[in-house]
Amino acid sequence: MSGDDRHARRPVVVEVLDTLPGPPEVVWELLTDWEHQGDWMLEASGFEVSGEQREGVGVEAKATVRIGGLRTRDRIRVSMWEPPRILVIDHLGWVKGAGEIQLVPIREGTRMRWRETLFAPRILGPVGRIGLRLLAPLMQRIFQRDLKVLRGLVRLRASS
Repeated sequence: MSGDDRHARRPVVVEVLDTLPGPPEVVWELLTDWEHQGDWMLEASGFEVSGEQREGVGVEAKATVRIGGLRTRDRIRVSMWEPPRILVIDHLGWVKGAGEIQLVPIREGTRMRWRETLFAPRILGPVGRIGLRLLAPLMQRIFQRDLKVLRGLVRLRASS
């Protein structure tokens, strides 16, 4: 593999952490309520599950994602499912990569770690890689906002 090929394969990694005011089971329910993910993931809309499978490895869904003036239809597939602790999805659309969410019970509720490892579309070459890197700080802020919204939903669900 040449140096250019290795550079082309380096992902952009965005990671956010938060403490949510409810048990992991409540957080898990919200994370895996596929059609309602747009309630907390505000940059995404139009969620659709493909097929009858709703739980476990192999669940597939699509959503429209808007970040930094760019809009794409993202297809995902669940590749790891360990309720209520670990959820990993593979991005199969325009942008490739994986999203991993880990939930750890703590005295205050649940510690959540959300990590996205993303690769720009190969067809865009170096321009795509640079563009994705330039969008990383914006994605960081967007994901932090998403967790703030999720925190409110967890609080409501945990108190009822």
